[in-house]
Amino acid sequence: MASASLLSIGDELLLGEITDTNKPYIARNLLPLGVTVVGSETIGDEVGDISAAFARALSRADIVIATGGLGPTDDDLTLEALAKMLGTDLEFRDEVMEQMAARLKRPVSAFSASNRKQAFVPKGSLILRNDWGTAPGVHIPVVAASTSCSPPLNKGAQGGATPQFQVAPNLEAATKHIFLTAGVPREMKGLLAERILPFLRAHFKSGRAIAIKSLHAFNIPESTVGERIKPLMQAGHNPNVGTRVGGGIVTVRLVASGVSDAEAQAVLTPCVERVREALREGLFGEDDENMPSATLKALLAKKKTAALAESCTAGLVAAMLTEISGSSAALLEGAVVYSNDSKVRTCGVKPETLAAHGAVSAQTAHELAAGIRARAGADIGVSITGIAGPGGGTATKPVGLVYFGVATERGVTTLERNYPGLDRAMVRERAAVQALDLLRRAALE
Repeated sequence: MASASLLSIGDELLLGEITDTNKPYIARNLLPLGVTVVGSETIGDEVGDISAAFARALSRADIVIATGGLGPTDDDLTLEALAKMLGTDLEFRDEVMEQMAARLKRPVSAFSASNRKQAFVPKGSLILRNDWGTAPGVHIPVVAASTSCSPPLNKGAQGGATPQFQVAPNLEAATKHIFLTAGVPREMKGLLAERILPFLRAHFKSGRAIAIKSLHAFNIPESTVGERIKPLMQAGHNPNVGTRVGGGIVTVRLVASGVSDAEAQAVLTPCVERVREALREGLFGEDDENMPSATLKALLAKKKTAALAESCTAGLVAAMLTEISGSSAALLEGAVVYSNDSKVRTCGVKPETLAAHGAVSAQTAHELAAGIRARAGADIGVSITGIAGPGGGTATKPVGLVYFGVATERGVTTLERNYPGLDRAMVRERAAVQALDLLRRAALE
């Protein structure tokens, strides 16, 4: 099986100014091709550090995919560093400027010197047209420096020691491949899907077919899931089975291999059924499905409508649902009822209920759910009221305490959840996902 190493380049990543979502996305897309990620690094904007990172990546993998450092500013140094590591020079490529001009609908003469910087790439590079931005994608076929190559390279063209790797004279001679994309996720995704993955499918035949399935469950402890599927998680088992957890959701991933697609699928299918049974009470989705999409799917399938009354989540549940196209067919109304007055005015919560039990109580959640359902004329009303923190908690009502209400034609039910030790954002997120799950279950009856 082919191996890959992933690099993310930029000081902003090391400083924590942005979160790197590129490496996980690339890794997920390489897996179905039978390409195994064997390493990854994040590197700052220093030529020497970037050069060394490329050398390490090429030493351990057949394919190197790097994101970032291709822009027009002085701290965009990926191309310079890579040329140094390969012992070659940068050369100006007219097609880069022509593609940039066509995309921005400006003549080449209108671009500044900093824009022209993006058209200098290591000699022997193949340009990957970027239809999603201005920085070109770059593909560099590589061979070990000891391999016979014409013309031979002795010293690095920009000075320095004899390179360990060098640009191959053509694709057929290459033993390794480097791909460069901009760090902007939209540009990376476009180049990966349309330029890089097609090449890898055509040139890296693993000899094994891969079948993948992911199953998602909510409110089941990872330890419980692990015990239930322990026989499937033994080393060397086909399919390979692993778990991950986040936000109360446990995902079980199965990766089966075989000599053909049919064989891989035949290996996968019975194990998927065993995992479905293990996750039975919490299973809500598969593969790319998440809780909001699973909830909307249930509402649409059962032709049910919903209304939301949110206090501590302040519209987060509605936002999650309405990120999905078509949600207007199911979600009639969402109300942020943050103050006691708004609870009374919007959802008809009785002042005496608030006086006797408080805003964070099962009784208030009950009246909020019933009130928003009646107000909107919806099939299902869901409410959330709680203490997200960091202040506002008491001995009897600590930070992390949240109540939910679900109102349907059959009546109103309430649920108490406590999320101790979580920060404000995490309490709100967990509560929002819980509310979606309650709404999904109510839709499915």
